[in-house]
Amino acid sequence: MSDIFQTYFAFILASLGYPVDDVRWSLGYCQGDGMRFTGCVDAKVVARRLLADKPVFMGLVFSAVGRGERINITASDHRYVHEHTMTADRSYDTDLTLAEDKAMSLLLSLVEEDIVSVSQRLRDDGYACIEAAPSDASVVVDRTFGDFGLKVSVQQEEAQYLADSGDRLYDLIDMIEIAKGRQGAVMVSVQLEHDGEEVGSSQLGGFSFTGDWQALASQRDFRSCVRELLGGACAEVREILGMEKRGHQTASIMAA
Repeated sequence: MSDIFQTYFAFILASLGYPVDDVRWSLGYCQGDGMRFTGCVDAKVVARRLLADKPVFMGLVFSAVGRGERINITASDHRYVHEHTMTADRSYDTDLTLAEDKAMSLLLSLVEEDIVSVSQRLRDDGYACIEAAPSDASVVVDRTFGDFGLKVSVQQEEAQYLADSGDRLYDLIDMIEIAKGRQGAVMVSVQLEHDGEEVGSSQLGGFSFTGDWQALASQRDFRSCVRELLGGACAEVREILGMEKRGHQTASIMAA
């Protein structure tokens, strides 16, 4: 899943004008968790977003950047990686006009607020991705048929990989859906029991789904997957019960 986070975070940050060379995150539900990014800001891209309603200031920023002015984001804490461990600052070594200096100061103040908001949003996306499927096996179907019981459980795949369909736009959309927790992949396991003991099982990894994993039992694709797995589990049950029956018959013959 780290590949998905790295690619998704880098894509979003680059589109916003923020650096992607040093992107770090920790999403373990612990103190100091979060994500941060450090490096040189693409001030022109950022200005187009944050100064869209102030075209004069935007033009002054472009002029200042043309003179060599820069905004950099550095890490202020090396233990944690949350949104408040980033510090934005200007280069202050460029000969600017008063108007250009004022425009850059305004942009810097907006960047200081924006990087906190962006970091929090990407952190939340990361958690949504993690929580899109259960980390432990969770039963979504539990039924009894006479002496037999059926349990269907799902569990998040330990490793999720980026799509590589050959269509970059499709793969990009797929990555965003996964990263935002709107799409996921699980291991599906079918277990058959007889008088409380497991007599057959079958499983399939990499089952892709959209929406809430707790509603999987109502999805047509999931039910089709379960039917196929159930066929394999039933074959195992027939084999086991057939062996037991033959064993009982042999024991009866020997006893006679």
